[in-house]
Amino acid sequence: MNRGLLLIPLLTLYTVSLQGSPPTTPPKPYNVLFIAIDDMNNWIGAMGGPARTPNIDRLAQKGMLFTNAYCAFPACNPSRTAIMTGQRPETTGQYENMGNFRDKPGGKERITLPQLLQQAGYETVAAGKIYHNPRGNRPEPDPVSDPISWNEQKRGATGTPGHDLYLDEYGQAKWLQLPPPSDPKTIPYLNKFGVWGPIPQTKQQCGDWQMAQYCADFLQQKPDSRPADKPFFMAVGISRPHSPQLAPQEYFDRFPLDQVPMPNLPADDMNDIPGIAQTNFASPFVQQVKEKGQLQKAKQGYLASMAFADDCVGKILDGLANSPYKDNTIVVFYTDHGWQLGHKNRWEKYSLWKLGTNAPLIIYYPGMKHAGSTNEQAVSLMDIYPTVLDLLGREKPAFLEGRSLAQQLNNPRAKRDVPAVVTYPESNYSVVLNEWNYILYQDGSEELYNHKRDPDEFTNVAAYPENQAIKAKLKPWIPKKTDRKL
Repeated sequence: MNRGLLLIPLLTLYTVSLQGSPPTTPPKPYNVLFIAIDDMNNWIGAMGGPARTPNIDRLAQKGMLFTNAYCAFPACNPSRTAIMTGQRPETTGQYENMGNFRDKPGGKERITLPQLLQQAGYETVAAGKIYHNPRGNRPEPDPVSDPISWNEQKRGATGTPGHDLYLDEYGQAKWLQLPPPSDPKTIPYLNKFGVWGPIPQTKQQCGDWQMAQYCADFLQQKPDSRPADKPFFMAVGISRPHSPQLAPQEYFDRFPLDQVPMPNLPADDMNDIPGIAQTNFASPFVQQVKEKGQLQKAKQGYLASMAFADDCVGKILDGLANSPYKDNTIVVFYTDHGWQLGHKNRWEKYSLWKLGTNAPLIIYYPGMKHAGSTNEQAVSLMDIYPTVLDLLGREKPAFLEGRSLAQQLNNPRAKRDVPAVVTYPESNYSVVLNEWNYILYQDGSEELYNHKRDPDEFTNVAAYPENQAIKAKLKPWIPKKTDRKL
């Protein structure tokens, strides 16, 4: 039986206070706007980072910024599946970028947030990358965009054009200067997508901008011109700064190469790292980046791509500010995980360290009491699903594995004793609570970092006698595998 069908009688079209009691005279229901960014780490301006993100920063000034938010899994597909289903990889079975959670045991019965809102009478609309794949340009939507979640999906490209300008005749990054591959089909992902630089196209010619424009145009519709004046759930996914780090020239001009600081990569940083975590598939690529003098250029490309993504966010926020829905729309901004540029011998995500797992999260709703506040407690992106339901005054289904942030939104000082737990890969975990990040690998080896004293996680203090108590406190939160049923 589809358990989601049992929820319909419990759902109302009312907004409620954060304490959960419905008002005497229900106001018009909130709309919901999700803004999802791909592979953007914690370098945003509002978090003190080196990027220039004035539009994201202005949303943080209106809402609540969660600086200590973490993905459930530092890879696009598992992270986005966890966000939209409210369930961990141990439950959904989605541990890799390949595949579709719907094809896993129990997957077809899982009720995503947009599905739940559809059942309550919401119109659900997507543009860009929300699940692992966007809808695409083909007549039929990509199955991994989860068409069942949406009443409508914007057809079109995402990201930016221009990738071919940076590839050799065999499809490899030119800067690598590699010999011809024995089989072009076996070119490693990073050898193809690990490129950065300006493109000749304008921002208006880029798929990400067009998705943002679509959202802004959607928000200009008058309520009486939309289907039965339904409330809407709109999700917009911006693909940059995901690889390749390409953006129009104007964004590179903002970051002259000689003014881009090199990433801080201490030579002895890996000396206290367990053998199981010394390298991964990206480590040889990191070595190539360093040896061929590309590290500063790569950082410039990442910052330029972040600036381009931020302008796309600005387009969306301006559309909302000038719309009839500006006073009746919840906004949730998040990135699916972090990103590393050579940090601890890694490229992109795929690690349990903070730079790969920490993801900016901002929640705004009209009339919030603590606009512009910052919350430093550890939270999970899986908490978004139950939080939205609380803000809408809806019953939270029992299958959700995140915990609502409504209490924190109502009181930034409210204590939260539940850590954020990250899996990568299967059977390896990070548990983050307050300033601590405890990492336990499947072979029993450990890492422990204190983010107040060591924000860059340069010193593993797992073996220090004075830290045994904190490890004992965090270890019980390590997930147990389930039978992957609802």
